[in-house]
Amino acid sequence: MAKKTMYSFEEKTHPTDGIVSTIMGGISLALLIVAVYSSYYMRGDAGIYAGAFGLSGILFAFVGFIIGVKSFSRKNIKYKYPKIGSILCGIVFVVWLGVALGGA
Repeated sequence: MAKKTMYSFEEKTHPTDGIVSTIMGGISLALLIVAVYSSYYMRGDAGIYAGAFGLSGILFAFVGFIIGVKSFSRKNIKYKYPKIGSILCGIVFVVWLGVALGGA
């Protein structure tokens, strides 16, 4: 018996949640770079600046990861930005945890 093929004429769109997740991952990565540079530039005495960048970066990465994973549950979407955002936020979050637990 032949299998029936179903066609969908709905246009797939980029989900807003996936784009937000990608942007938040980029912001978190930028904060990581700024924190490392400020610590290097101030010869290890970045203090409150590095702490503020670190806390903000961890929050951006965590929230971006959650938003990116939630955007996979939507129907008729393109998965490019949710994949990029989730992977980027996950990697940056792990790097931030490594920096925080390493005692830097």
